[in-house]
Amino acid sequence: MRRVLSITNLLGLVVLVLGGWGLWSIQNDTGSRSLNLPSDLENQGPRTVRLHFAKDTEDGLVIEERTIQFVEGEYTLGRVLEELVRGPQIQGAAPLVPAGTPAPTVFLRESTALVDLPAAYARLGYGTAGEMALIYGIANTLLEFKEVQQVRFLLEGREVESLGHLSLLDPFKRQGQ
Repeated sequence: MRRVLSITNLLGLVVLVLGGWGLWSIQNDTGSRSLNLPSDLENQGPRTVRLHFAKDTEDGLVIEERTIQFVEGEYTLGRVLEELVRGPQIQGAAPLVPAGTPAPTVFLRESTALVDLPAAYARLGYGTAGEMALIYGIANTLLEFKEVQQVRFLLEGREVESLGHLSLLDPFKRQGQ
């Protein structure tokens, strides 16, 4: 009669179990190797942020510094995009989107801000200048945060080539990067 549990089978089983455990521990690593430093994205209370709006002359962007009251647990980047969509409060600035347009959703993955534009953004019908103001206004606003090194755009959760004029395939980075 053959033995079911030979030394070779036992060693193979041990290797299989150890390999499975190693794979599981790598996949479930919660970033224990990274430092848990305070982040500008986790604070509460009043904070001054820099919002980039279109110039009302349609030839570039203008920066508005706005003090926003953040509450505990509020996602800073999401709130900043809500303020950006709400529109400017200074002279010489124009809104990036029409009133009532929903704010994009933003996620931070490592140092990349992923901006998920709602379907309404594809129907804005902007020309080249308007689309550039929209995309660069959002990107430059998010790049004001040290945690954000680059910005990528999605449309309803999918990568798109453009909204009509400006390529969205490559990430937007700070000048000089």
